[in-house]
Amino acid sequence: MTAILNKDEVTKTVADTARMICAEQPGVAEPKSIRDLDSFSFVQIALELENTYGVKLIEDLEDFEGENFEDLAEAIVQLAANSDDDDHKTG
Repeated sequence: MTAILNKDEVTKTVADTARMICAEQPGVAEPKSIRDLDSFSFVQIALELENTYGVKLIEDLEDFEGENFEDLAEAIVQLAANSDDDDHKTG
């Protein structure tokens, strides 16, 4: 079961994770939004957030068109809520 996630806290975690991962890469500027990420950085961030929140983010972002950290946070909150709903249906 997944706890209900606070969107503001998730947004902060998304932004902090993006900054941390980009800081580890030489010559990569600090991202201000999702638009600032190259695909390699985005995948690394998504994998880290999957581990943090226990959601399958990459598989479910096929139609994601967000541009900022808040958009990605909203997707994570929704995925976690859907995962929790699925757990209740099968459990």
